[in-house]
Amino acid sequence: MNPKSIRRLRKGSQNISFALFMFLFVQAVFLGDAPLASDLYYRFDPLIAATAMIAGRALIAGLLYSLINLLAAVIFGRVWCGWLCPMGTVLDWFSPGNLAKKTNVPEKWRTIKYLLFAVLIFGAVFGNQSLVIADPISILTRTMTTSLWPGLRFMVFGIESFLYKFDLLWPALDVFNTNILLPLFQGIESVFIAALPMFLFFAVIVGLNWITERFWCRYLCPLGGMLGLFSRSSIYRREVSEACTSCGLCAQNCPTGTIDKENNFASDPAECIYCYECAADCPVQVISFPAHTPILKPAGRQAYDPTRRQVLQSLLGSAAGVSLVGIETIQRRQPERMIRPPGATLTDFTSVCMRCGECVRVCPTQGLQPSLLEGGWQNVFTPHLVPRLGYCSFTCDACTQVCPTGAIPPITLEEKQQTPIGLASINTDRCLPWAYNTICSVCEEMCPLAEKAIRQEEVEVISTQGDVVTLKRPYVLRELCIGCGICEYHCPAGGEAAIQVETLPTTNIFITGV
Repeated sequence: MNPKSIRRLRKGSQNISFALFMFLFVQAVFLGDAPLASDLYYRFDPLIAATAMIAGRALIAGLLYSLINLLAAVIFGRVWCGWLCPMGTVLDWFSPGNLAKKTNVPEKWRTIKYLLFAVLIFGAVFGNQSLVIADPISILTRTMTTSLWPGLRFMVFGIESFLYKFDLLWPALDVFNTNILLPLFQGIESVFIAALPMFLFFAVIVGLNWITERFWCRYLCPLGGMLGLFSRSSIYRREVSEACTSCGLCAQNCPTGTIDKENNFASDPAECIYCYECAADCPVQVISFPAHTPILKPAGRQAYDPTRRQVLQSLLGSAAGVSLVGIETIQRRQPERMIRPPGATLTDFTSVCMRCGECVRVCPTQGLQPSLLEGGWQNVFTPHLVPRLGYCSFTCDACTQVCPTGAIPPITLEEKQQTPIGLASINTDRCLPWAYNTICSVCEEMCPLAEKAIRQEEVEVISTQGDVVTLKRPYVLRELCIGCGICEYHCPAGGEAAIQVETLPTTNIFITGV
């Protein structure tokens, strides 16, 4: 197959891979109907696998598929980055082309991604996963979940609402809404606390393309750094024959800028993403990717390869960072509103959670939200329940099915329904029957338990007219409450709810549930 055909094949592979990523993203909310695992891309992510298993001190069988990616890197180099990575595909789509290639960035900046990978591994050794938010699959999933997809929904439904003003369009719009919009967006108006910062984080990564093409892949991506280490002596590597005319076209068009014009147009296999741009554009066809014996012909050391001193500094930096988050106030007192997903109290959640956003994506009520600094720096982007925005549905166990690392354990629906995640309490200064002698039984009616955790007691009160009135006031049976938050979500009190769910007591004395 000629190089131009291979380049077309690569671009087709990128498009198919991104389409599969989006298909799984959309299908995640259907779970049982999805023909493939919604966490498929995480299973092939060796960075997620390594940090999760090191931090969790356990072998996670579902992540062993990532060994295939590492094996591919040993044989073919960083083909993941050039052929399959959905984040790399997005960066290729939003590339300014030759405009970016005119900017000179020091080659030593490539060291950053290797050091960031080292910091992530060292952090996992110390049980801290704060910086795993830099994994590219996690970045794309979180951004799609919290900002791009909800933003697209808002825009599409806004246009549809405008078009509904024209009676002639109603039949077509009804069909479009029923068969396309509702399956895609599930009819829920998404709102996320961290939408803006996550979008800005993603926008900066894309915007860096205007400094240098694939800036993120060249200098910052820790997954690229990990795959680069395994690609150093890959079996199939780029070669330039002696018939090269030194036209420099390959160096000009290389998306990762790894072709060295001063060294006979050679390239570093740890930086090459095997995109075939150089071979396809070569006017004399002198570029090939033959097989080598890694032991007999290893790749040479590059000026930007991390030194022992830099690796040691990364180790010390990781230890210092972990020490600093280790003295945050959350270590002494759990924030009262940091309510974790079902079953998270059964695992070392903070150490194993990858901040991937899968659980946030599938939550049908949008109650699960990525945290910012509510739980300190060590919990940035980890999921927590915000009952005022959405409750934990009694008949849903979606988050327990999609978690790729087991931070949210795969408990059954019956187990989930009996596992408390929080505890409700009533603020009598805001509750309508308590504070205003007004009839209200919403919280009691909404409680999903067969044996209600919220009961009502009859009391006699004096009305504003001086009459004696019999009124029902709610109270919580704490030994039954599982903290699902549906009572807080539906509480009619304006602003802050009169009934609120908070984290479980440290003694966990109510763990028996119902």
